[in-house]
Amino acid sequence: MSSSAALSESMQRITTAKLDVLQKQRDAYETKKKTVFDAVKRESHLSKQVIGLLDAMLVHDVPAVVPNLSPDNVRRFLNQRRNDPSVSDLMLEGWKVDLQRCFEIQSHKYEYASLFSQLVTEWLENPSNAPALQRQPSGGSIDQGSQDSFETVGCQEMYDQWREWETLVFDSTKKSDPESIKAYLSTLFNSTAKSKKLTKTPLENLRIRMKEFDLGIFYKDSLKSCIKGLLKTDLLSPSKRAALLDIKDNGLVLDEMVDVLNIQIENLDHWSWGAEPVSIDLRRQVNAKYRFYMDEELLQALLIYFIGVKWSVHLKEAFTKFFHSGAWKQSSYRALNRKARVRREDFLGKEGSTSDTVRNQRRKDYEQDYFMTQLPSSFGEGGRDYSDNGSDSDIPGDTKSPVEIKQSLLHLVTTESLINTSLYGSFTVLQSDFKWFGPSLPHPTISAVLEFFGVKDRWLKFFRKFLATPLKFVQDGPEAPTNIRQRGIPIDHAISDALGESVLFCLDFAVNQATQTNLYRFHDDLWFWGQEDICVKAWDTIGEFARVMGLSMNEEKTGAVQVSRGSRTANSSKSLPKGKIQWGFLTMDQSGKWVVNDEEVDQHIEELRRQLKACTSVFATVQAWNIYVSRFLANNFGRPRNCLGQQHIDMVITTFDKIQQRLFSDTFDSSSLIDYLRKTITQRFNVQDIPDGFFYFPVELGGLDVRNPLVPLLLVREVEGTEAQKERLLGEIKKQKDPKEWIEEAFELDEEEYEKSKKRYDEDDVSALHSRLFKDKADEPFMGLDEFTRYREETSAHLQNAYQQLQAEPSSKDVTCTPDVRTAIDDLPARLSNSGIHDDWRSMEPYYKWVAQLYAGDVLKRFGSLSMGEKKLLPIGLVTMLKNEKVRWQG
Repeated sequence: MSSSAALSESMQRITTAKLDVLQKQRDAYETKKKTVFDAVKRESHLSKQVIGLLDAMLVHDVPAVVPNLSPDNVRRFLNQRRNDPSVSDLMLEGWKVDLQRCFEIQSHKYEYASLFSQLVTEWLENPSNAPALQRQPSGGSIDQGSQDSFETVGCQEMYDQWREWETLVFDSTKKSDPESIKAYLSTLFNSTAKSKKLTKTPLENLRIRMKEFDLGIFYKDSLKSCIKGLLKTDLLSPSKRAALLDIKDNGLVLDEMVDVLNIQIENLDHWSWGAEPVSIDLRRQVNAKYRFYMDEELLQALLIYFIGVKWSVHLKEAFTKFFHSGAWKQSSYRALNRKARVRREDFLGKEGSTSDTVRNQRRKDYEQDYFMTQLPSSFGEGGRDYSDNGSDSDIPGDTKSPVEIKQSLLHLVTTESLINTSLYGSFTVLQSDFKWFGPSLPHPTISAVLEFFGVKDRWLKFFRKFLATPLKFVQDGPEAPTNIRQRGIPIDHAISDALGESVLFCLDFAVNQATQTNLYRFHDDLWFWGQEDICVKAWDTIGEFARVMGLSMNEEKTGAVQVSRGSRTANSSKSLPKGKIQWGFLTMDQSGKWVVNDEEVDQHIEELRRQLKACTSVFATVQAWNIYVSRFLANNFGRPRNCLGQQHIDMVITTFDKIQQRLFSDTFDSSSLIDYLRKTITQRFNVQDIPDGFFYFPVELGGLDVRNPLVPLLLVREVEGTEAQKERLLGEIKKQKDPKEWIEEAFELDEEEYEKSKKRYDEDDVSALHSRLFKDKADEPFMGLDEFTRYREETSAHLQNAYQQLQAEPSSKDVTCTPDVRTAIDDLPARLSNSGIHDDWRSMEPYYKWVAQLYAGDVLKRFGSLSMGEKKLLPIGLVTMLKNEKVRWQG
C-alpha cells in the first residue's frame, strides 16, 4: 500500500515548523520542570514545598487540570494552617501530589504530541509503496514457491485477469448484430400503447427528448465541479491529482482553462484522442481484484468528464419520464382485480382503500434507490462510485451512496423473503451478473441502442471515437505497443456510466414487461425475486437480452434459491440456474437466513495479513486496518437491520473476533491490533505504557483514530441492562422480537380491522361505511376474513408498515455519559464539525460517544483532559492529506 508523495510543499513546510516548535517547547518545559522539582526537594518544610509548586504553576502557565484542585483554595487553606492545626500534613501531602501531577500531565501532553508527530513523520518518510506490476515473462505460470518472485512480479491471478481483459478489449472478431438489436428493441418498446391523454407514445417522447440534448459550455463553477468529481475517481496519477489540487482554487488558471475547454467544445466534431496513445494502469483493489484505469491528459479528462456527466443527467431525466409515462408496470403477485376492488368498495367504502401499501412502497423505493441509480440527477452530483471499499458519501439530497444501495439490497431481499413466505408460503430469489460487462460490452450494441433511442449522429460519432481509444500499458514500459479498444467501456468514466446504463435500461424494461414487476439492479449485478413462475420469466428474459446484445452471464455469480415457509426446498425448476445466492461475504442458508461464507473470510484474512506486513509505518497500518476491516469487511458482512435479527449481529461479532485472533496471534505474536501497535511503537520510539485512548481517539485530539468494527454492532445489539438483568434474576425474561413477528403483528392488526368493519356492517352503521351496499345488497352477509385479507400487498397499511420496519435499523442505545466525561466534553474547544469527539455530547456520533466513555478514564488521568496534545502543534493537516490520498494495495 502506498501514500502519494505528491503533497503540497507549503503543507510540508508548515508541518516541519510545527515539529521544530514542539520539540523546542518540550525541551524548555522539561528543563523548567526539573528546576522546579529540584527546588521543591531542597525545601524541608511541606508548606513551603506546596507554595513553591503553586508559584511555579503561575510563572510557567501550568494549568490546574487535576479534578477538585483549586490553586486559589489551596493558598487560602495554607494561610488557615498558620493558626489552625486542623489543616493536617496529610492534606498538604495530598495537595503536593496533585500539584506535581499537574506538571507531569503537561509532560505527558508534550510526550504524546511528540510521539504523534514522529508517527506522522514515519508515515511520510516510509511510504509502503506497492511494487510496480510487471507483465509476466513468457514461459508459463509463476513459481508459487518463490516469495521474491511473488512480491516482485505479482500473482498468477493478476496475470490471468490481465490476459482475459486484453482478450476481451482488443478482440475485433466478437461483435453483436445491430439489426437484430434494433428488431428486438422495436418489439419491446412498440408494445407500449399511447395514452389517451397523450398525442405520442412513450417511445416517441423518449426519442424527442434524446434529440433535445444540449451540452452547453464551461463556466468557472462547472469546471470546479468537474475537478471535484475527477478527484473522487481513481483515474488520475498522483502527479495529476496534485496538479488539480493546486489549481482548483486558482481563479486565474481556472479562467484560462475555461477558455481552452470551450474552444474544444466548439470544435467537438473534430475531437480525437491525439497522436499519443492513452496510458492504462493496472491496479489492485481492496477486494483482491484488478482493474484497468486510463490515465488521460488533464484537459482531456476534464472535457470527457463534463460531457459524461451532462449526458448522464440528461439520460436520467429522459428515462425517468419514460418510467412515469404509463409504460412501466407494477403489479403484485396476487393483484387486486376489478371485481375484488368493487366488492371492497361496496363493503368498506372509503375506509377500505389506502395508498399506504406494500405495492406502492415497492414502486417508490425502486424509483428512488434502484432505477438508473448509476446516473446522477444533477450536474453537481457528478459521477457515481462503484468501489467495494467506499463509504457513505455526501451526495446531495436523498440519493443514497453506492454503499448504501448495496446494503439496502440485502435488507430488501431479506424483507421480501419474509413477506412472500408469510403470504404465499414460498419465495424464490434469482441472482446473476454479466461476465466482464464493462470490458466486453460490444461497441455496435451501444451504437444500436443509442441510434434506436434517437441520439443524433453527431453524438454517435463522438461516442464511437471515445470508445475506440488507443491504449498502451504503463507496466510494459515506454516501448509498449499501442492497441485500439475494440470492445468495452473504460472504468470510472461518467460517459461509460451513461453508455452502459442506456443498454441496461433496455434490460430493466424488458424484465418489467415480462413480469409486471422490477429487476433490482446495481450496475450489472442483477437480482430478481418473487414466486417461482415469475422468476422463470425474468430469467428467460435476461437470457434473451444477453444473447441479442452480445453479452455472457457470469456463471460463478449466478444462482437461484427457493425457500418455503419454515424450511428451504430444493430448486424444483429446471428453468432456473443452479448456484448459491451470495451477497458480500454472506450466503443464504437452507432456511432463507444469511450465514458468513467462512471460506471467503479465510481468504481475506490471508490477504489482510499480507497487506499489514507490507505496511512500513504505524499510520499506514492503521489506515490499512480502517479501510480493509472496519470499512470493506464490515460493509460486506451487512449492516444490522430488523429483518436480519440479532442472530446476524452475533454472527458478525463472532467473525470479527475470529479475524483478529487468527490474524495477530499467528503472524504478529500479538493478541489484537492494539497489542501489535503498542509493541511496535515501544520498539521503534521507546514509549511505554501507552493508553488505549491514544489508539482510538480521533487525530484532532492527538489519537490514531483506529476504527473498531464491533462498536456499531454493539450499539444496536440487545443487551441486559439493569432492568433486564433484574427481570432475568426474577425469572421474567422477555423474548427478543424475531423478524417474523413484525409480519405476525401486521396480520393481527388486519384481523382487528376486519372485526371492526364487520361489526359496523352488522350494526347497519351506514354513516360509518358510506357505502351503497345497503341499498343494493342489504341482505348480503359481510365478506369473509379470507377475502378481506387476500390482497394484503395492495390493501394493508399494517403490512406496509411492517415492510418498512423490517428494513429499518434496530433502535440503538447510547452509552451513558458519566459526570467526569461530561465535564471533559464540555471543556473541549468549540467544534469545527460534528465528526469525532467534540464539545457537544448530544450531537456526537454514537460511535464516538462509546469510544469517549470507554477510554476517557485513563486519558483524563494522564492528560487532565480528552486532548492528548495541543492541536495547534499537531500536524493534523498533513495527516488529513495523507488519509485522503488514494490507497494503492500490494499486488
